[in-house]
Amino acid sequence: CHLAGRGLTELKEEFPQLEIKRVDVTLHPKQALEAGVRMIPCLMAGGKKLSGILLSKEKMRSFIKKI
Repeated sequence: CHLAGRGLTELKEEFPQLEIKRVDVTLHPKQALEAGVRMIPCLMAGGKKLSGILLSKEKMRSFIKKI
């Protein structure tokens, strides 16, 4: 998750309109369950999800561009 967070921080410079909200699923499991989070890290936007054990900055960039 740390790598995804770092990648998102870097992408924030490229996409200044990007709003990042981090949710700690261990502290808020009900919120994660209700949102349909099954794997972390998980990016959610526009009703779409991107998750995976290792999310590269390129995968995240592509996801952001699609929304």
